[in-house]
Amino acid sequence: MKTLLVTGSEGFVGSHLIKALDVSKYEVVAACLPQLIPKKGKYVALDVLNLDLVFEVFKQYQPDVVFHLAAVSSVAKSFRDRPIVYSTNIAGTANLLEAARSLGKKTIFYFVSTCEVYGGGEHLNEDAPVVLKNPYAISKYAAELIVTDYQVEGLDCVVLRPFTHTGPGQAETFVLPTIAKQIGEIEKGKRAPLIELGNVKAKREFMNIKDVVAAYTVALEMCAVGQTYNIATGHGYTISELVDIFKRLSRKEFELKVNPTRMRKNDIPVLIGDGGKFSGLTGWSAKVKVEKTIEDLLNYWRAKV
Repeated sequence: MKTLLVTGSEGFVGSHLIKALDVSKYEVVAACLPQLIPKKGKYVALDVLNLDLVFEVFKQYQPDVVFHLAAVSSVAKSFRDRPIVYSTNIAGTANLLEAARSLGKKTIFYFVSTCEVYGGGEHLNEDAPVVLKNPYAISKYAAELIVTDYQVEGLDCVVLRPFTHTGPGQAETFVLPTIAKQIGEIEKGKRAPLIELGNVKAKREFMNIKDVVAAYTVALEMCAVGQTYNIATGHGYTISELVDIFKRLSRKEFELKVNPTRMRKNDIPVLIGDGGKFSGLTGWSAKVKVEKTIEDLLNYWRAKV
């Protein structure tokens, strides 16, 4: 049985992936920040910026596969705190790659990058130009280049570029969880029936986390090393269109106000991918309808607020 080490297991995507992995195929090592180890489950303390600790964990568990999710993933935070984003996403990735190489065995390294490296557009395939419009995108593309360096040095690597996804557990700083949380508070009388947002014309894919995690589990079995793959559906929605769905599902009426102060000057108007390379190879396709995704978000935040 192969040993699979997952970084960022305490995070939004990592927590979903850990549950979805086939434990009959992998001995899963769920690694996460020492201060964020969940109370339930078996986790290994790992700070990707602590090189000694990274080497210690890799030496102890000898992973055959590394699935690297640990990152600062917020575009907004990347503008506020560049040093943390650059160190975590770039240096942290380099530390993991060096530790994987040091094992001296055949280890496959899966690096989860981002669609943000394309800088916007529609029908974006893996050959689309790289246009870096925010520090988060810069950090992820820099990490991709480091992955390529280690690939040249003999480490087997796969780069995955997922397009926008959401679901229960995603931080409330992201747009759809923000809306869902506010509706939950409105329904309970904790907030006036008004939601303020920035650019409601922004268009993204908004895949369900279950579909993206399903793509990752398939990628582990079928993706070719040395390749880059988009995880994308090719279908997008504006924030305004999704607010209309929220309104239909809300138990109380609310008004939407567009607040110019919430607009980002570097906001990408449209970001929709072409996932034909990955889907053609694996047969993967998104199954969860966007209405179900929004319903799941609402129910999650109704329970929390």
